[in-house]
Amino acid sequence: MTDAVPNLFKGIAVVIDNGIQTEDAIKRILQNIRDAGGHAIELPALPPIEYDLEHFSRASFFIMDWNLANDGGGPLEAGVRLPAGLHEEMIADNIAFLKRLSQSRHAPVFIFSNEDPDSIVEELRADKDLHRSVEESHILVMRKSDVVDKLYSVLEDYAQSNPSVLTLKTWERNYIRAANDLFIDLHNRTPFWPVLVWQTFGADEVPPEVEMNKLLNRLVESRMAFLDVDLEPFTKDVAEHKAKDEEAYRASVFRVLEGERFLRNDRLKPDYYAPGDIFATKVSDTQTSHWMNVRAECDCLRGGEDHQLYLLKVQEVTDVETRIDAAYGIIKNEKDNETFVFAMMDGKTFTVKFKDMKIKTLKQLGADKSERIGRLLPPFVTRVQQRYSTYMQRPGLPRIPPMFYQTERADERQVRS
Repeated sequence: MTDAVPNLFKGIAVVIDNGIQTEDAIKRILQNIRDAGGHAIELPALPPIEYDLEHFSRASFFIMDWNLANDGGGPLEAGVRLPAGLHEEMIADNIAFLKRLSQSRHAPVFIFSNEDPDSIVEELRADKDLHRSVEESHILVMRKSDVVDKLYSVLEDYAQSNPSVLTLKTWERNYIRAANDLFIDLHNRTPFWPVLVWQTFGADEVPPEVEMNKLLNRLVESRMAFLDVDLEPFTKDVAEHKAKDEEAYRASVFRVLEGERFLRNDRLKPDYYAPGDIFATKVSDTQTSHWMNVRAECDCLRGGEDHQLYLLKVQEVTDVETRIDAAYGIIKNEKDNETFVFAMMDGKTFTVKFKDMKIKTLKQLGADKSERIGRLLPPFVTRVQQRYSTYMQRPGLPRIPPMFYQTERADERQVRS
């Protein structure tokens, strides 16, 4: 029996090991999973390159041996290495699989092997794409002998030491529960409920697949409980990271802020445009101008390349940190004719200017060689739209008489003296 009850790692495990039928250590690890009420998908070799890894999309975690091949086809003894050429080929196959897997499922990968963990870590670090996964503990490497009969203790301790994994697994469980509640609830009302809302979207002449997705996300979120996770213990680690290398810490904060408010174009649907879309137009070899679409989303969903977008000028702000109000955490002196977006992309802050608007079709943007580079996300783009709407409806007020200006009164006192 395992010495811990699974909590964050309940469910299906994918176990890849060529010693499943013959090696005592991996047999005991598999028994640990069964004893805890889990289920293991047992694979004696890596899935072939043509295998669709989406089949593993609901796996809770992955266990993988590092030595998956040798002359006899069975597991290698502890400390034994394959011939150099075969070993290098096996490493390349392992790394290729881990890269493919990362595109389908962001679940922890545990490499439990008879080999020296340090040598495996070095082989993983040598690949530029997996280097960060190792540094940030998305891939954990341990000896099999250190895991046997305490599998879930190892896994739960690992999650409690990794805030990203802890948050992912807690949120995932919460999300799945809420999604199940939603579909049970609506199905009990009528099995045809998706068709009814689909028809409504179609009658409104907007792409129903887009609106259906937004509706489901909104309804699932409304049924989700508060995230039952405490990240306070990790604040000390963050402080140590900052003290060790403040420049690297600042860069990581900028990357997180960008991920919160800006989505790069390679993650956007090519034929779907929305408010917040940022277009870059090359003005010269050294200068690029940026424009943000603020047209209402329902309007953006209609039409093809002749459809018009409403574009506002977006300019970089270089002195932003001197203008931050420490008391409220906002940028001071924001004028009525602009909106600031702090750390929108590449660690740079931009201001959206309201005075000039360009109306251009997608065809015209293509002729100008303007390219969409990303999208500002809510609530940041919502604030831009709200402030722009207020700017468009602003009333004209008379100036306050100059005699009340501080500079004017100071000049008068100086003349009198």
